[in-house]
Amino acid sequence: MVEMKNKTNIITLIFFVSIWFATNHVIIAQEITKESKYSLSIEGGYQYTNIDDNYAFNVLPKGKSNFNIGFFGDYKLSPTFKLGLGLVYDKRGFKSEDYLTPIAELQSDDSIYVSYPSYYQENLDYKFNYLTIPLSITYYRESDKFSLYLKASLYYSLLLSALENGNTELYIYPDHAPNFEDPELQVPGSTIKDSNNKDVINSFNTDDWGVQLNLGIIYKLNDRIGIYFSPGLTLAFQQLYADPLRSSKWNNVYKVNIGINYRLKN
Repeated sequence: MVEMKNKTNIITLIFFVSIWFATNHVIIAQEITKESKYSLSIEGGYQYTNIDDNYAFNVLPKGKSNFNIGFFGDYKLSPTFKLGLGLVYDKRGFKSEDYLTPIAELQSDDSIYVSYPSYYQENLDYKFNYLTIPLSITYYRESDKFSLYLKASLYYSLLLSALENGNTELYIYPDHAPNFEDPELQVPGSTIKDSNNKDVINSFNTDDWGVQLNLGIIYKLNDRIGIYFSPGLTLAFQQLYADPLRSSKWNNVYKVNIGINYRLKN
């Protein structure tokens, strides 16, 4: 009888302990599900861009300072990984301050005529506006107040506009002008062409794609809002100029962004 009573007490204890664990499990699960897997952010900042170009005669293109600004959405895949999608207004540019001397021409009799006093030089400033869509995977580690992350993105950019400013000068030594066969080279003295926001979008490919890498640190103001700092770089794979024989692409694209992140309610 005593043994039966003890068994009953043990079963009763196990029942109540099970109820306690089950109740706490449900409460914990509810708290987890209350945490939204979605977050939104807006960020922008400084951007430096330059290009590689095998067409340069003597001086490589020079980079320019610009900016970018965009919106991003993230989905929490796990406690350490997020999947994200963004839409970015992406300003780029470079300067070409190149020169060529002497001026040489391959003539119809297969001889080469060279004019050493003649030269060509250009001082051109290019401005580009892109709409960039990055698809990203983010690895992150969180604490109570801070998060550190590494983001890798595959991006696609659509060229919205391309403008050229500056001038070019072709100088043909007057005594040598009659010896050239090309009509453009037969004009003695300086021929200067000015560009003032000249639309040159047809000279460039209408899109770009590549990989972006970003490091970041987030400071949490509260459970839902955080501010962050994120330096990064871009590796472009697309040909820049429309001319397939002109090997060129965006190079040395660096950015330093700041942003605000908001975790949505479930």
